[in-house]
Amino acid sequence: MGANTDITDIRSDAREGWGLSITRTAGAVRADLSLALIEALIIVVAYAAALSVRFVDSAGGVPTGWWMRLILVLPILLFVHIGVNALFGNYGHVWKYASIDEAVRLLGATMTSGFVLLTALIIGRRFIAGGESPIPVSVLVIGVLLTFGGMGALRFWSRLFSYRRYGEMTGLADRALVVGVGEDAVRLARHRSNARGGICVVGFLDPSKKYVNSDRKLAGLQVFGHVDEVAKLVEGLDIDQVVIATEDGGALSRRVVDLCMEIDVRLRIIPNMDSLLDDSNTEDMRDLTLTDLLPRQPVQTDLGAVDRLIAGRVVLITGAGGSIGSELVRQVLSFGPAKLIALDRDETLLHDMSSAAHDPQLITELADIRDEARVRSIFKKHRPDLVFHAAAHKHVPILEDYPSEAVKTNVVGTDTIIAAARAAETDRLVVISTDKAVDPSSVMGASKRVAEMLVQAGADSWDTPRMCAVRFGNVLGSRGSVVPTFSKQIKAGGPVTVSDPDMERYFMIVTEAVQLVLQAAVLSKGGEVFVLDMGRPVRILDLAHRMIRLAGLVPGKDIPIEITGKRRGEKSSEILSIEPLQQTGHEKVLVTQPAYPGAKSLQTGLDRLHQTLQSGSESAIREQLLEMASTDRSSIEIDLRSEQVELTPTSSGDVAQSDR
Repeated sequence: MGANTDITDIRSDAREGWGLSITRTAGAVRADLSLALIEALIIVVAYAAALSVRFVDSAGGVPTGWWMRLILVLPILLFVHIGVNALFGNYGHVWKYASIDEAVRLLGATMTSGFVLLTALIIGRRFIAGGESPIPVSVLVIGVLLTFGGMGALRFWSRLFSYRRYGEMTGLADRALVVGVGEDAVRLARHRSNARGGICVVGFLDPSKKYVNSDRKLAGLQVFGHVDEVAKLVEGLDIDQVVIATEDGGALSRRVVDLCMEIDVRLRIIPNMDSLLDDSNTEDMRDLTLTDLLPRQPVQTDLGAVDRLIAGRVVLITGAGGSIGSELVRQVLSFGPAKLIALDRDETLLHDMSSAAHDPQLITELADIRDEARVRSIFKKHRPDLVFHAAAHKHVPILEDYPSEAVKTNVVGTDTIIAAARAAETDRLVVISTDKAVDPSSVMGASKRVAEMLVQAGADSWDTPRMCAVRFGNVLGSRGSVVPTFSKQIKAGGPVTVSDPDMERYFMIVTEAVQLVLQAAVLSKGGEVFVLDMGRPVRILDLAHRMIRLAGLVPGKDIPIEITGKRRGEKSSEILSIEPLQQTGHEKVLVTQPAYPGAKSLQTGLDRLHQTLQSGSESAIREQLLEMASTDRSSIEIDLRSEQVELTPTSSGDVAQSDR
């Protein structure tokens, strides 16, 4: 019965599909028939007008006999013109989207019709009418020209009317100002009637001052001025959107956002004009994202050395389901490892990451890094050559309430990974750290600083694995971070909550962060703490304003901003190192050697921390953890924001090492 029902449904769907197809075909035929009938009228009027022009100087006007002859040949004229149009494919088009190609096709059809008719006229005069012409040759020539003009006007008027109507209809076309005067900007303006973009281009802004005050027009539209005048022009010209259409979209977008901070306008960017104009792609003119608004260009790095490090080797990644871990998985797989072991304690994240990667070299291991026996078993089973340790607790306010959990995962878990890597004779181990580990004021930062110390102590004690730590700041869009939090608050209508108006943070996008982590693995000699150069920090309040502006809303008007006060453990600003920073073989990867108490003293502190964990006193654990992570403040604070930083490369280009 089920099968019969399915067959009935299929037949019903087929009948509906055929019916819809027939309906659409009938509609198209009716449209083409209507166009042909109107063109038939145009042909009649064109040749009648041509005959009138031919005898315009005659005192009696057009002789009656010529009118009779024209009537006799009209069926031939109609048949030839409309028939040749059909042969040239001039029916079946949506003419409101007509372009130069359709115009050329129409011209070709008309010239062919004229040639056929002229040939027929000559043959008719010579062999049929005995030298007497049914219509004068001049009438034929003028008629052909007038027919072409009439047909062209009919077809392209619908396009012109469609564009005007499109621009006038509320909700379909936004008045847009294009930032840029290059090829992409001009091409966008020429295709402005395309409903995919949803815009009606009003004019251009010149970011280079090349055309400012020159009265030059592009695509028939005015270049209104320099990009610095965008705010004034948006209000004066009633602009709905500002579209950035230049090759240097990233740097320019940040400038435009700053200039438009206090006005109500939507900002968009075209990263690839070719894909925008491709009928197969309708989404490439997009809203700006935070990636476009980093206070610097995204870092690019040469990954040839990374390829040589990873290709054909066994790699293990902890925390593989997280924001950093999953991107590590994606990038490491691109280098062709022999196999990649993705370890995480969250089965859902592990499943989602594995499904997205879908690679035969990927092996998943569901395990908690706090389970020493399980971790050792996994390392013994796979014997990884290279380990990236990204598993960690990271949320500052939560860990302030549960310092014991921070210690178990970020400290004890890291110690477990180091010991397992050593037992499995792993070649290299990279531990992901954070800028919050510098002179930490929070449980999270302190636990990561102690993890760094474990790396330093291990490197001082053993030759393998070759260990290093990598510090970086906030990752745009990572789970639980400020960007997705702000996005949810904006979608909910606000308020957007900012703890401190002066708070600022370093930001990276996840792809560049992971690239530089891989680069650090190549550069490591053992025991370094690498610091990724993330440019200048971003004020969180400015970030909130930008995100609201990117949503096409006005901060404080459409979306309120609420200052909630700093939470426990938070700093107003982060620094990247207290100790001096030195260059490495990559300009965006710097290195430091933070002071630590030494391997024996560190082990003594860890033993005490284990004992305190048994007591269950969260306050005692927090106090002891912060004490272990404290740094001698007599050192000069060094910040990548300061121009006083001295970067001293070694003569060989290798990382400068401190004496051990």
